[in-house]
Amino acid sequence: MAINRKDYPNKIETGLNANNDHTIFLYRFMYEKKEYSGLIDLTDKSAWGKKDRITFSKGELVRIKNEKRDAVFNTEITLAAYMEEFWKNVPEGKYKSIRQSHYDRYVKPHIGMKKLVDLRQKHIEDALKKQEEAKLSPRTRKQTMEVLNPAMKKAIANRMIQFNPCDGIKIKLPPTKKIVVNATLTLNKIHVAIEEEFNGDPFYHSLFLFALQGRRRGEIITLRWEDINFDANYYVLRKTKNNEEQKIFLPERIKELLKQFKENEGWVFQSRRTGTHLVDIRRVTDRMKTRLGDPKFGIHYLRNVMVSAMAEQGLESIHLSGALGHNDPNTIKKYLTMNYLQSSEKASDVIDVIVEDARKKKEENQQK
Repeated sequence: MAINRKDYPNKIETGLNANNDHTIFLYRFMYEKKEYSGLIDLTDKSAWGKKDRITFSKGELVRIKNEKRDAVFNTEITLAAYMEEFWKNVPEGKYKSIRQSHYDRYVKPHIGMKKLVDLRQKHIEDALKKQEEAKLSPRTRKQTMEVLNPAMKKAIANRMIQFNPCDGIKIKLPPTKKIVVNATLTLNKIHVAIEEEFNGDPFYHSLFLFALQGRRRGEIITLRWEDINFDANYYVLRKTKNNEEQKIFLPERIKELLKQFKENEGWVFQSRRTGTHLVDIRRVTDRMKTRLGDPKFGIHYLRNVMVSAMAEQGLESIHLSGALGHNDPNTIKKYLTMNYLQSSEKASDVIDVIVEDARKKKEENQQK
């Protein structure tokens, strides 16, 4: 029988009304864009007073709401259904979109229809094996664990599962460190190439000099004019890998280039096509690869070159880590407070020495 809301004109609280003698209560509430309604019938509680029935109905409404919420997470839920709810609570951003895409492409087709409570380590390992057979790289396969592990921890916290099926699964990544031989000479060669390739183009000239200072690609392209202090010679990185704001020294040669296209606010390296910050810099990176004749060249490779050159010049490890933006130089020194500004300034000074020494030698050779 349909409920006639006019039979419940007495409002008790939001979502809860009563009939005229306060023996039957109508509840209505929304959850996850779905409306729930029903009756709390207390006609058999004739010995209770009106106040007691109202108090009970309020408590019953809380119980019903909790029951509906818990119904979203139940023992019959599949991994796919659970993940659909899980993504709703993950903050929007680059990592969410990347990991959600990875899950949809490489995880969901293999184990998405497994019941969450039945998911075992073997099932995840089988999915990883299929990814390996599909020639996915170890780094790509590792994203599976970066997706599932936090999701399973959340499920444990919600008492949906008793153990984490991801525990004990390890994906060994191959060493990615690039050994830079004769880093000091390499750094100077790259510096000269940057100056020659982008002569008259302060936009990309400054971008690649930032990279030569050890900045990550994401740190460079998301830099804003508001975060650069031209008077005090520093800039602030808001989005770093360790989620820590860092104050970094601004070298004079980069400052002078930036002044040539300086704005009061907005992205420093704004895309002329989209109006937002640059995203794809492969075209200009390829130009540098061609000029250098070095297929290894890239923004991240410059970090290896820079830190190797600093080490060859005797810069202390604490400053090497600080210049790269690391907050944990090594196990022994992990309790030290990292001075990013001082470290990046020292690294910049060493780069200046390398470049200047190379110029002097070139001039001396030309005079002979």
